[in-house]
Amino acid sequence: MEKVNFIKDQLENVLGFINISPHFFIEDKGDKISVEIEGENLNFLIGYRGESLSALQNFLNVAMNRNLGTEEWSRVVVDINGYRQQRESKIEDIVRGLIDRVRFFGKEVEMSPMSSSERYFVHEFVSDYEDVTSESVGEKANRHVVLKPIARKDKE
Repeated sequence: MEKVNFIKDQLENVLGFINISPHFFIEDKGDKISVEIEGENLNFLIGYRGESLSALQNFLNVAMNRNLGTEEWSRVVVDINGYRQQRESKIEDIVRGLIDRVRFFGKEVEMSPMSSSERYFVHEFVSDYEDVTSESVGEKANRHVVLKPIARKDKE
């Protein structure tokens, strides 16, 4: 409960500073703390390709993990008006198509650059496949995921 209250206070401070008061819900799901923000005209809070959303999420992660002094690191995931959920659904569709391409051609496929949270999502999604693996490559804004086939050992 301490984490939820800390996130609530930080979020109220940030939103108050930019003079908006959308509704938000915070839930401790054990492995992560989920923050759902809802309201009208919040596109500026999402930003271009979710950059402002990612910045808010990064701020809350750093603030909580530095200031609470807990031994166990926690992850904060922020979504605004379902943006992240819609984006993850699109990424899933793209990754499924690229996995089919990797399987068919047996070659690596590079994805477009994406944020660390999106790359994390791709790695988690691909981990469910036994014949394809993923790896992040590149630096800074050009960091992206490469999907690779896993060589199969013939069963005797």
